[in-house]
Amino acid sequence: MSTQEGKEITIKELFIWTRQLGKYLLSKWWLIFLVAVLMGITGILYAWFKTPIYIAEITFATENNNSSQLGLYAGIASQFGVDLGAGGSSGVFEGESLMELLKSRKIVEKTLLTPFDTNNSEPMVELFLVNHDKKWRDNRVTKNMQFDLYPQKADRNRDSVMTKVYEEIVKGELQIDRRDKKTNFITIQMKDNNELFSKRFVELLVNNALDFYSDYKSKKARQNLSIIEAQTDSVRRMLFGNINEVNAISDLNVNPLRQVARSGAQRKQIDVQVNATLYGELLKNLELSRLALRKETPLIQIIDVPVLPLQKIKPGRLLSGLTFSFVGSFLVTVILIVMFIAAQPITNYQRTAVE
Repeated sequence: MSTQEGKEITIKELFIWTRQLGKYLLSKWWLIFLVAVLMGITGILYAWFKTPIYIAEITFATENNNSSQLGLYAGIASQFGVDLGAGGSSGVFEGESLMELLKSRKIVEKTLLTPFDTNNSEPMVELFLVNHDKKWRDNRVTKNMQFDLYPQKADRNRDSVMTKVYEEIVKGELQIDRRDKKTNFITIQMKDNNELFSKRFVELLVNNALDFYSDYKSKKARQNLSIIEAQTDSVRRMLFGNINEVNAISDLNVNPLRQVARSGAQRKQIDVQVNATLYGELLKNLELSRLALRKETPLIQIIDVPVLPLQKIKPGRLLSGLTFSFVGSFLVTVILIVMFIAAQPITNYQRTAVE
């Protein structure tokens, strides 16, 4: 070790300086003790008045149907010109993509705009704002803010509030993960200072996301089913109409020796046979389309749901008191050491040792 004058400091000189520092700190024990006690009390009060954070957790699993499962039915249906969409939408919202869907702005905002329940029509976003800022209605900008027409009717201030709420939830309070990378079990956690809001939000979020997911997965199959149903109804009406026309012509009292009078009935009979054959094939295609819809609709099973009382996160009073006490005594000790070094630099003890 060397001083500013370039002279080396011996171990003896350093020992003398350290001993004086120790005596100085011992003389200030009352100050260190007082700060430790005050900081300990502060830590206890902090833990006492700290608002607890509640964690709502829900776990669900999805069973995705592989397109190969529809290969046999799609091959049969293709013979009749029906596309079952066996490989249409699989893979888009699978794994990590499904997790991203759960925290997408579309799904989170839809959840925030959903009423709390049937007894409380107040949207979730207003409850969130009250939980985090009880005076938000007293603000000149937000006191008359309504979320009923969001996002259909543009409002810069309201859109800004929705953006801030969304970012605060996604970046801090909402956590989505898998229990095991090898399984399809997805766990969603919502942390908030309001126990009921946390529980209700995670329930609504899962319902909205899974509804959207199911609609997307089965959209093409439902479109095909609607087309086949419309065609089947149309052919059935034509078939029944042709049968009525054949019977009406047969009821006419005409000369049996005139064959031309029977040509109309024969033509209608051919129409009946053609429409009956077509109707039978459409019924087959209709059942295949219904089967495809059932295959494309994902099986979603809720495994664990949040149950009151929720898990609560709140610092312990004893641990907080000890932590604050240690930090306070450490900081005051560092300050005293700095003050001692400034008042009595080690070079003073070097000159004393030389004399």
